[in-house]
Amino acid sequence: MSSCKYIILLTVILSCSFFCGAQDNDRYPDKDSLETKAVELVTAEQEQDENYGDYTADTTLLNNQLYVEPDSIKVLKSSKYFAYAKNLDSLLNKYQQSLETKEVPKKGISWLERILFSPVTKYFFWILAGLFAAFILFKLFFAEGFFQRSYAKANVAELHNERENLSTNADYGKLIAQAVIENNYRMAVRYHYLQSLQKLVAKGAIQFAAYKTNFQYLAELSGKTYKNAFAALTFNYEYVWYGEFEIDGDLFNAIQNKFKQFNSEV
Repeated sequence: MSSCKYIILLTVILSCSFFCGAQDNDRYPDKDSLETKAVELVTAEQEQDENYGDYTADTTLLNNQLYVEPDSIKVLKSSKYFAYAKNLDSLLNKYQQSLETKEVPKKGISWLERILFSPVTKYFFWILAGLFAAFILFKLFFAEGFFQRSYAKANVAELHNERENLSTNADYGKLIAQAVIENNYRMAVRYHYLQSLQKLVAKGAIQFAAYKTNFQYLAELSGKTYKNAFAALTFNYEYVWYGEFEIDGDLFNAIQNKFKQFNSEV
C-alpha cells in the first residue's frame, strides 16, 4: 500500500511540473518569433511613411453658405413667438415722435437781460460810441495836443517865446557853450541852427524873420552852392528839435562839426 501511495504521489508531482512548464512556455514566446514580429512592425511603419510622403494636402476653399428660403423668413416674422418685435417697433416709433413734438421749456428772461438786449439800449451804445470816436478825431486834428505829453507842450511854448526874442545880434556861441555845460544837447543844436541863419542873414543870402519857416529859408537859397548842405543841417535840426529826439554827447559832436563846417564855407 505504501508503495502505491508513493507511485500516485510521484505521478501527481510530475503532472503538476508538466503543467507549469507548459504555462511558462505560453507566457514567454520564442526568441525567433519575437524578432519576426519586430521586423514586420518596422516594415509596416516604413510603408506608412512612404505613403504619407506621397500625400498632398487639398487647399481648395469650399463655399458652404447656408441658403435660407425667403418664405421661411416671412414665416418666422409672422410667428407668434416674434410678435413682441412688432410691439417694440411701434413703441420706439411713438417714443421718437414724442421727442420730436416735445417743446423745450423756455428759460425765463430777467429784467436786466431785457434792458441790455432791448433795441433802445443797442441804439444808445451805438450813439455813445459814435460820439466818442468824433471826440477823439476832433482832439487829434483840431485841438492842440490832447495826446501830447506835458514836456512837449512846454517845448512848443518855449519855441514861440524864443522866436519872439530872436535877434541877429545874439551871441549864439555863448548860448551853445552854456547848453553843452548843462548837457542840453537838443537846445545846443537849435542854437547852432540859429547861428547858421544869423550868418546867412549877415551874408545877405536870406531875409531873417520870426514868422518864416525853414522851407522858406531854403527857397531863398535857390542857386546857392551850399543849399544842399543847409538842407542837410535843416533835416538834422528838425529831427532833433521838433522830433524830440534825445541825443548824447557823441552824436552832438558829429552834428556840431557839420554846423562848423557849413559856417566856415558861408
